[in-house]
Order: sequence, then C-alpha cells, then structure tokens
Amino acid sequence: MKKFIFGFGFLLTLISPSFSSSSNDYAWMDKYFLVARFTPYDQSLLQKMDLELSPKQIELIKAEYDKYFPIMLGKARILKDKEAELTDAVYKSNDPQKIKNLVIEIAKLKTELTVLDINLFKAVQSILNKSQNEKFIKYLTSGSM
Repeated sequence: MKKFIFGFGFLLTLISPSFSSSSNDYAWMDKYFLVARFTPYDQSLLQKMDLELSPKQIELIKAEYDKYFPIMLGKARILKDKEAELTDAVYKSNDPQKIKNLVIEIAKLKTELTVLDINLFKAVQSILNKSQNEKFIKYLTSGSM
C-alpha cells in the first residue's frame, strides 16, 4: 500500500505540470472527436482505477501524454476555428464549393484527432502489465468514466 501511495504521489508530481488543475479544462475538446474520447491520462481516472503504477510506468505514460496531447490540442483548436468558419460560410456565403471543402477538412481533422487519441490510449495500454490492463479495460467499459 505504501508503494502505491508513493507511486501515485510520484505520478501526480510528474504529470501535474502537464495537466491543468482541473480535469475539465479540456472538456471543450470532446466534441471534436468522432467517438467518445479515451482519457487514460486523466489524474482522477488513474486514481480511481488503482493500477499500482511503478515509477517507470508513470514516466513512460507521461512521455506518451507529452508526445500526443499537444498535437491533439492543436488539432482541436484548428477544428474549433474551422467549424466557426463553416458556420460563417453557411450563413454568409453562396459558395457551395467552399462549404463542401470546409466540411471535408473538418471531417479529416476529426478523423486525425480520433486516431491520435486511440494511439495515445494504445500507447498507455502497452505500458501496463496484464493485470493493470484488465483493471484499466474493466473500468473504462463499466461506464464509470
């Protein structure tokens, strides 16, 4: 138990700078995914799952998060702007080609964002051992997230 408490405390210390103080600060991004997003990097989710992560696993998970999340955030920001541009084009433009191109661009970006999210999820999953993966999947599929 002491190992877990130390490990989780260490996890929070390592990832706190990467995470915002509130897990909902990035909730605005949720609507830009094709499917419900996976959040294996959410502090409260990791705590609820009691995965007993080792310091090395914590370091590896943080590295994967740091690799993927900035790209995901950037794509979500672009999507937000493109959707606003599409709304403006629909209301103010008589150019169906411009509207069609924006719709296609938005669909492509949403697909890319969703693939990045799945890649992050799979990367985190690959860091976990069999028992941790079982807990991880059981928690995620139980609807507790």
